[in-house]
Amino acid sequence: MSTESTTSEARLIEPTHPHFAGFIFKIQANMDPRHRDRIAFIRIVSGKFERDMVVTHVQSGRKVRLSSSHKLFGNERETVDEAWPGDIIGLVGHDGFGIGDTLTTDPSIRFDEIPRFTPEVFEYFHNPNTAKFKQFRQGLDQLLLEGVAQAFHLKDTASRVPLLAAVGPLQFEVLQYRLETEYGAETRRESAPFTAVRWLPSDLSTETLDTLPLPTGGRIAFDLDQNPVALFPTEWSLNYFAQNQPSLSLSPFAPKKKYEGR
Repeated sequence: MSTESTTSEARLIEPTHPHFAGFIFKIQANMDPRHRDRIAFIRIVSGKFERDMVVTHVQSGRKVRLSSSHKLFGNERETVDEAWPGDIIGLVGHDGFGIGDTLTTDPSIRFDEIPRFTPEVFEYFHNPNTAKFKQFRQGLDQLLLEGVAQAFHLKDTASRVPLLAAVGPLQFEVLQYRLETEYGAETRRESAPFTAVRWLPSDLSTETLDTLPLPTGGRIAFDLDQNPVALFPTEWSLNYFAQNQPSLSLSPFAPKKKYEGR
């Protein structure tokens, strides 16, 4: 069973629930490097899956047809016509799907988002070969959708160099390796002077963000969903800022996304 929530209540969705429902828990790019395809893996929670069925992608409100469904074993793929609660299938060709998204024949169902660990290491990724910038940007966008790392854009800067954040340096090593081997994009890494990040209330005005008394070395930035964050050079500076701004809500996690009609 899995937890499902709406704006008014939370409930458990049992496997015996009559409507089809499942959630995307993993995205993998370049499963077939010849086609640069992208596969979204869904775990079925309730109901019956049938190939070519039409479901609602709750995060966008769109109706989508699930026609390219597979089971994967190594490099082999097998078309799936039917699947049941507990099964995992791969869906090819749906660029709009993200990790944690809900697919269902009952639009009132929306599963809780999958939480992400709070980043603790930060680096800039440079593209030293401008002739390969397109491959670099395409590869980075795809891998960020997989959740390999998180990205932030510093406030009041025109720099196109992405600030990336991860739980540990191994994630950056994987990201660099995949950019170079799968996309042919050379990269150069540069440590960033931050060790902690906290999400700020999403309703803070630009004027408030401009006047926040950040400690020395602190910066305001935005995540890919344009949620404001505060970056800190040390844990001490984070604690000092929190103690001096007791009315300001700081969160180690990004806020839940707001969806159309919800």
